Amino acid sequence: MVETEFTLVRTGGDQAVSDALYKGATPMTGEDIATAMLWVAELPPHININRLELMPVSQSFGGFQVARGE
Repeated sequence: MVETEFTLVRTGGDQAVSDALYKGATPMTGEDIATAMLWVAELPPHININRLELMPVSQSFGGFQVARGE
């Protein structure tokens, strides 16, 4: 769950629908992803990252389960 401008694209440009998708949740941002990628890029050359899985703490491994604060 990452809130970016793509959310507007997939909702046909409807800001209200886009906002509703993330209401009560705390999604990751593009900046969060960029920070993680920078961390990987700056690791010593003898370290190999084979897989990196990122998700917000409010999202479970079930994919569509999101803990929303009301």
